[in-house]
Amino acid sequence: MCGIIGRIHKRSFDASSNASDDVHTSHTSHWPALPEKDILRLSHRGPDGIGQYSDEHIQFGHARLSIIDLSDAGHQPMLSQDGRYVVTYNGEIYNHLELRSELESLGETFISHSDTEVLLVAYKVWGNNCVKRFRGMFAFAIWDRQEKLVYLARDRCGEKPLFYHFDQQSLIFASELKALIPLLDKRPELDSSVVDMYLHYQYVPEPYTLLQGVHKLAAGHSVSLHVKQWTFDPQAYWSVENVIDHIPSSTDSKLILPAIRDALEDAVKMTLRSDVPVGVALSGGIDSGMIAALAQKNYPEPMHAFCVGYPGRPAYDERAQARTLAESLGMIVHEVELPVDSFVDFFPELVTVMDEPIADPAAFGHYSVPRAAADQGIKVLLSGIGGDEVFWGYPYVTQSVELNQQLLDHPSIKFAAQWLGSSSAQLFLNKVAHYPHAHPTIKKWAAILQKVGDTHNPSEQLMYYMLHPDFDGPFALKAEVYGSAMHSLGPDSLFKPTAIGLRSREKIPAAVIRMLFDTWLTSNCLSLGDRVGMAVGVETRMPFLDAKLIELVMQLRANNPDHALGQKAWLRAALKGVLPDEVLSRSKAGFQPPLHEWLSGVVGRYGEMLSNGQLVQSGVLAADKVAHLLENIAKRNWTGLFFTYKLLLLEMWYQRVVAR
Repeated sequence: MCGIIGRIHKRSFDASSNASDDVHTSHTSHWPALPEKDILRLSHRGPDGIGQYSDEHIQFGHARLSIIDLSDAGHQPMLSQDGRYVVTYNGEIYNHLELRSELESLGETFISHSDTEVLLVAYKVWGNNCVKRFRGMFAFAIWDRQEKLVYLARDRCGEKPLFYHFDQQSLIFASELKALIPLLDKRPELDSSVVDMYLHYQYVPEPYTLLQGVHKLAAGHSVSLHVKQWTFDPQAYWSVENVIDHIPSSTDSKLILPAIRDALEDAVKMTLRSDVPVGVALSGGIDSGMIAALAQKNYPEPMHAFCVGYPGRPAYDERAQARTLAESLGMIVHEVELPVDSFVDFFPELVTVMDEPIADPAAFGHYSVPRAAADQGIKVLLSGIGGDEVFWGYPYVTQSVELNQQLLDHPSIKFAAQWLGSSSAQLFLNKVAHYPHAHPTIKKWAAILQKVGDTHNPSEQLMYYMLHPDFDGPFALKAEVYGSAMHSLGPDSLFKPTAIGLRSREKIPAAVIRMLFDTWLTSNCLSLGDRVGMAVGVETRMPFLDAKLIELVMQLRANNPDHALGQKAWLRAALKGVLPDEVLSRSKAGFQPPLHEWLSGVVGRYGEMLSNGQLVQSGVLAADKVAHLLENIAKRNWTGLFFTYKLLLLEMWYQRVVAR
């Protein structure tokens, strides 16, 4: 795990044109190496050393966190043995041993034990198709010195980040915005349409960023850029929705649970490969519990487990459950307690750590776990992220499948949308949907009709994020505080991240999983997991996001739909005998910090930053509405408090990451 940074120049370096009139400069064909200070902005991601490489078209930099092959043979940027290719790479290829054997059978040789060299040789042999063979997480750039082209790629689910800026003269890329922004010619402006997205999603959905001209290479995408053609057109090489089109479907339901069980253990074994100690982030739930059980089973010594709790051990504190499971497995348990004041005090630094505004209130807890792991000398941490996304862990996601299928089964519902969108109809349906004595079927249909009639729904799209409880809250609040820059936004720009069109009935479940992967998983969960871990030099690995596991599950459910079986039905059943029954039957709790206290504390201490900050100056916020935001909206209810918190986080981010 590392930090990467680089610049590709369209024109080759001309020493004479870069020499000053009064300084004698010898002619050279190489661009100067990136200044060390530019690479050191990523030193938290790679505290074990930095490296540089440049030639007539490129400047590559690398900050290394040594996980596989700790020797100097794993140093980056790395050149191929013939000197044709050079790579700067962030990530882990878990199946590097198998790929090495296959490549050796084809006549290739190696001089290191690193997965970096395997990646480099794989590209030499298989070209762009190498990414389809990798099981792991990665973001990398490979420069072909002979063909004068650079190939950039990102892993299937987006576990590793890659930001870029492309113009007519250069391509600049980096693992984080903190490293990319200083390489730009000027400070980029805020993109008002993406600000609007952020306030609804609570994060910035890729490939967008909040800065004009700056983008993310999307998960499962790669791109080749030739200095002569100079066209930048990223292409998808993988999508969770489309894997079922390329794998023979199984119809034998008896094979489902054993197949899932074997795939889970294989994924955990893969993510245990490391030349440094591995620990586990453990809650009281099924996902991290499964990882702990299978990891300890396949690890040669007692593993360290890290769990989070709160002062006074309130009902949502899961430390007791986590400790019980960990000790039964023979693990060493470490508890992390999070007082409210700690969150408020640390908030400015947390915003810097996250690199992008991610308003997930669980961020502080997620940061505290790898920090505790680092204190114990643990450089690799296994996490349960991905279990909810692969195995139907969120109610609104299964509701989306059911609602979109209902709309196909009953087309007349859509014809009623015009009446259902009136304020009186929406109020009536909302009352019926929440009336405690109404029949469940009536309540269900009232909720469906209310969502269908919501006037904010985009056309020609599957209904999805309008079902999320926090997504639609800002609609009623924006008009109270938005400034001039936000008044011209189009009605559908907010829904671009999920604009994948409509689907036939049987393809709706896979499409909904795709929307979940493309937005929440990648831009909230994985972005947050990457940043908080790398901030303290800890690599977070997620067995649930193993490509073979995901493809197997998607293949199985193509002919055996499981979204209506109950939350994580397949996972619970597959883990019988692996986890105790009390863990398997436990309802999902999720990470539940004292949200109201945390967010109120942050708004109370830092709220005045909004008074004449960047959001006011750029027209996102109306200057005369800031007091109303802080004194009224923030104290109105949870929706108002969360909306205010998101704006404050955005302001803090701009000042600490962009303007610094």
